[in-house]
Amino acid sequence: MEKIKLEQVDKTYEKGNKVIENLNLGIEEGSFTILLGPSGCGKSTTLRMIAGLEEVSGGTLSIDGKDMRNVAPGDRGIAMVFQNYAIYPTMTVKGNIEFGLKNTGVSKEERKKRIKEIGEVTGLTEYMDRKPGSLSGGQRQRVALARAMVKNPKVFLMDEPLSNLDAKLRSQLRTELIELHQRLGTTFVYVTHDQVEAMSMGTKIVLMNQGQIMQQGSPEEIYGDPDNVFTAKFIGTPPMNFFNAIDCPAEWCLPEETVYVGFRPEHVSFQKTTGDGIRFEGKVITREMLGAEILYKLDTEYGSVQIKDYHVSDKHIDRVICWVEREKLCFFDRSEQRIR
Repeated sequence: MEKIKLEQVDKTYEKGNKVIENLNLGIEEGSFTILLGPSGCGKSTTLRMIAGLEEVSGGTLSIDGKDMRNVAPGDRGIAMVFQNYAIYPTMTVKGNIEFGLKNTGVSKEERKKRIKEIGEVTGLTEYMDRKPGSLSGGQRQRVALARAMVKNPKVFLMDEPLSNLDAKLRSQLRTELIELHQRLGTTFVYVTHDQVEAMSMGTKIVLMNQGQIMQQGSPEEIYGDPDNVFTAKFIGTPPMNFFNAIDCPAEWCLPEETVYVGFRPEHVSFQKTTGDGIRFEGKVITREMLGAEILYKLDTEYGSVQIKDYHVSDKHIDRVICWVEREKLCFFDRSEQRIR
């Protein structure tokens, strides 16, 4: 069942600056949906329209089947967590969490009960009497989450909430958010430009560019079955390798409409060189040891290639013969769309 639905939604700012055009998107109830894309793609604008912080210029936006036009943000049954925490520095942790409940007339006894529960869920129980200035960045973000959770919203909206944290803390809080979503079963809509966050947390990814949806699906679908060159290049670390078909030899037998041939770095073999696939040679330019794998950058006659090799050894090689099975190849046409 769709919790949130956007139908032919447009968003235009002053002087005719259109950032969203004819957007059609359904967000399933209970999903962890990630709005992913580069800066300026329209993902945060989409989130703010759902929240009611931006007006929809055209089309329909509904929550639980109800049109949200003229419905105030506070009446939408949502809670939003921002990148900069947006918590009150002069209030204690408890005061921050309780503030919204007081404003909505929740009884003292009910407030006490909810704060105790939320404190346990977010690991903030021992910090209730502290002020935000004495907390770490991760703890302050937990306060922001707790303040949102305590209102028992139908939808959580999160706008790059981990971007101000260091890498180790981001990883820790990603895990905590996954566990939180599983525990609550509530609809999460999360905006990020970080594909690692998207791939690790989302049950559904909506990849956007220039106000358009480029592809949507599970992380496995987005990574393993890209619809277009943009998706293939945006998703993956490192991204998909590409050859221009005009440079490729006839014996590769590419589909007739092929303009670009793509393959993932981990799908290249240094061992197998026969069968149904493509073979090419490359000179090793760089070798990066990444623990369980080695990342090679090669110079080939068809262009630069990056390869992940999981047969880690101390052996340094200067030139390699590479093999990619045909079933691992992706073919794209002149308009950069996938050829099925």
